Amino acid sequence: MSSLRADLEAAARIGADEHGGISRFAWTSELAQANAWLMERLAELGVEVELDPAGNVLGRWESGEGTAVLIGSHLDTVPSGGRYDGALGVVAAVDVVRRLKAEGVEPRRPVWVVSFNDEEGARFQTGMLGSRAFCGECDLADWRGRGVPEAMVEAGRDFAALPRAGRVQEVGAFLELHIEQGPVLERLGVDLGVVTAITGILGFRARFLGEANHAGTTPMEHRRDALVGAARAVLALRDAARARDDMTANVGVIAAEPGGFNVVPGAAEFTIDVRSPSPRRFGELEPFVRETLTAIADEEGLGLELAETHRKSPVELDAGLQDVLEEAAREEGATTLRMPSGAGHDAMVLAHHVPAAMLFVPSRGGVSHSPDEHTAADHCELGASVLARAVRRLVT
Repeated sequence: MSSLRADLEAAARIGADEHGGISRFAWTSELAQANAWLMERLAELGVEVELDPAGNVLGRWESGEGTAVLIGSHLDTVPSGGRYDGALGVVAAVDVVRRLKAEGVEPRRPVWVVSFNDEEGARFQTGMLGSRAFCGECDLADWRGRGVPEAMVEAGRDFAALPRAGRVQEVGAFLELHIEQGPVLERLGVDLGVVTAITGILGFRARFLGEANHAGTTPMEHRRDALVGAARAVLALRDAARARDDMTANVGVIAAEPGGFNVVPGAAEFTIDVRSPSPRRFGELEPFVRETLTAIADEEGLGLELAETHRKSPVELDAGLQDVLEEAAREEGATTLRMPSGAGHDAMVLAHHVPAAMLFVPSRGGVSHSPDEHTAADHCELGASVLARAVRRLVT
């Protein structure tokens, strides 16, 4: 078994559950264990290792001079997630350093490996907290309201120190290897995807307020059913996204109160995730969501509370680095497709500050954020090989 595959297997055992999924959330013991494992692997390669104030693992091969080429991804997961999302990019970055050192390469500029904390935002709905802090985009007021300070204290960390994680000015380029999380590459029979742009992401927490009442004695025409409003919103968002080829919409979490089987729901709270890679369409998403939910609330006689939880605008990735990845793939004999990413990644945060690029490997059946997530071993190895070629070109 190759070192890359062995590392993937070892990482997958941390936070694993009985159903085959993996759960590692920010400032939990499971992610702390994964971080410690990663730091050991990096230390074995003789690079400087640290856990920064934002919980990011940084391995720094301080060779040559100038700004660093940063490579990596994240080790945190969604609840019961897969073993490849994020983790492949981290272990591949370790593998790049391993390969270059084995070849006797002496980089003319530093090579850094990173595992960004809390990319998924599963615990606090923060999303990309680690990379945002690394780039000096600390939203302390927002994070304070989500319970981040308390979680950090429990983990022995200092919330007030988060701004000290900002080091993007020491980076000159960022490369991230990732699974596609979609079906395009597999369906087309293409080896690798060179990512051109990353979709914009807009999140909301919505709450319809009605009137709780007896389910048997309250006439249908007199009900103010908050869950009906939420159900209508789910379908309205779905139908709008289906009617367009540059938009997706999702309601992933929903809860009704008071939660009795024989009680008309008096409140219903749910999350909304809308996305578009088009800057024009992305600019239309917020008014569309607000107008849609306001109209439903008026028609159903409900109150509405709507709060934006996160926003990341669409971003184009660096054309020069795309060329580097494409040429490296060609040298490996791999076929490539230039394509946008429908998922958010740490690269979209970095891309606002430094040249950034992403390389995709196929996902079996397009499945991700699931225990069934899978990428063939040969595609994992190919992605790591191409990443190593690209980094070698940038640092020698």
